Amino acid sequence: MKNEASVSILASVAILLSGAIQLGAQPWVADRDLGNDLTKNGISIEGSKASYWFDSGVLSWDEMNTFVDLVNRGITDIEAYLGTKLPPGRKIRFFISYRVDISHSTWRSVYLPMTKVKNQTVPYLHETTHVLVPCDDCPMWFSEGLASYVQSYVSEHTGGYDGGIFSRRGNRGIDFDAKRWLASDRGLAVVPFIGVHGEPPRINYDRSNVAAPFYVMAQSFVKFMMQHLTPEQSRAIFVAKDFDGAVQTATGKSPNEWKDLWLAELGETHSALPTHE
Repeated sequence: MKNEASVSILASVAILLSGAIQLGAQPWVADRDLGNDLTKNGISIEGSKASYWFDSGVLSWDEMNTFVDLVNRGITDIEAYLGTKLPPGRKIRFFISYRVDISHSTWRSVYLPMTKVKNQTVPYLHETTHVLVPCDDCPMWFSEGLASYVQSYVSEHTGGYDGGIFSRRGNRGIDFDAKRWLASDRGLAVVPFIGVHGEPPRINYDRSNVAAPFYVMAQSFVKFMMQHLTPEQSRAIFVAKDFDGAVQTATGKSPNEWKDLWLAELGETHSALPTHE
């Protein structure tokens, strides 16, 4: 009995250590392990634009197929609006699971929380935009602002829903929200990171005080730019290897000059705001 108890204790310790290793693993390792598990043990559905894997025993077939149709339509709508397409024969991979805490994408895979899929608040259009427009040299404010802007634009004009995390009124209300943040200390702390490369400290950990004002202002700024750019100018920026140079060449203005115009539209003066050194 003593030996059996020892084996049992050792087994329990091993399980706990395994869990600790998993918790401390790099994000891409956790994504890879989740993807491998879902492809083996989850429910798979093939759509015309993407492949989907769901936790088993959670959604009905009707619910899963409804979501697949929704996302397939979203992919088509984003492609049409931005003038971009997936390479022939390539599909986006969607993994939907309770084990996903925060929606995110890596290369051509999208990871979505099952809870948000069930209650129709998941930012599937936002994450799909990241995959369709990788924008490799884009600074964070543009990459995240564009994904949020496109999410709102598509849901407002062609269909689907806006899974916005930090705004509730999409592009229609984003400027009001940005002005509200600019009037607060939290907004003033992150606005120096809008329009430049880099990101605010703790943006991945402090969603209320850092991520919220940053994402809202980024969406407002990108909305302002997209309203003044032609589709050709936008695409030149998306695919550029030198973001700042592409903005200057395609539009005749630097990102900093665009920021001045955006702030003036909001009734703010760039020189009166803090800057990022």
